[in-house]
Amino acid sequence: MLSVYAILFITPNKYIMLVILATILLITILFRTLFCGWVCPAGTFFDLIRVFGKWIGNLGIIKPINRKFKKWIKRNSLILGKIDKYSRYFRYVLFAWILQAAFLGIASVKNGDEGGVASVKYLVFIMIFLGLFVERSWCKYSCPVGAIMGLFGKISPTSISRNEGSCISCSICSKVCPMNIDVASRTFVKDIDCQTCLVCVDACPVDNALKLKTIIPFSSKSMNNKQIKGKQ
Repeated sequence: MLSVYAILFITPNKYIMLVILATILLITILFRTLFCGWVCPAGTFFDLIRVFGKWIGNLGIIKPINRKFKKWIKRNSLILGKIDKYSRYFRYVLFAWILQAAFLGIASVKNGDEGGVASVKYLVFIMIFLGLFVERSWCKYSCPVGAIMGLFGKISPTSISRNEGSCISCSICSKVCPMNIDVASRTFVKDIDCQTCLVCVDACPVDNALKLKTIIPFSSKSMNNKQIKGKQ
């Protein structure tokens, strides 16, 4: 509830922003993007938006249109995939814009006394509409904090690992991933977009095929893994 209140009502302040960002980044370095997958209310909100979108798509009068829409997506999956890939870089543009607005005041995201999400309300409205059709649209295309956390998450010792010996190559993990990561092709999921939500782990039909692991650098287990990889 405190997170929701802060998002809706608190006016951005550069010192508060820095303290919050530093805290979140520390959590990210230790435990990867657990904040995105388990704490941030935006992910839950956009999950509900997507559920609502699917409900609308299953309405009798909408179903025929929805079927045609899904066929159109399959026919244009290649170009849509490229659009999706490059659109995710917008998060970094937005992050740079917010930083300069907070410290330099050029092209501020604030308008008068508006605070919280009201500062970028039009972008939020667009993402909510897109969220009816796309899983976690805000997280993929607009979340500036998530973008930076993803970069810091690359150096985290915590990640989802796939046991190639146990894996039955069903690709269910890839299909259910809300961020469209091909989990089935990874040994360790270190993708910037991974939110450590563990949806893939829960969906896996094989016990221990997917796990959330923390490998401490320079530990004996870590060194053994490097030696095995070197021999391969």
